[in-house]
Amino acid sequence: MKYGVILGLLIALGWSALALAQLWLAPLTAEVFFKISVTAGILLAATVIVTLVIREYFAEKKLKEDGFIDG
Repeated sequence: MKYGVILGLLIALGWSALALAQLWLAPLTAEVFFKISVTAGILLAATVIVTLVIREYFAEKKLKEDGFIDG
């Protein structure tokens, strides 16, 4: 989970920096900025979902190993 949180934070911070640069300096066209924004959103969502699935898998595996649930 730690790596997913770090990766999600890096994506969010990178996009925030780009958004501020776009707001004040406009280095990109609106079309390119929109594409980058959508890509960042998809990557952020995918990172969160994959991280949660992996965490759930390992939590269930640990519970099975400890005999708390049947498998």
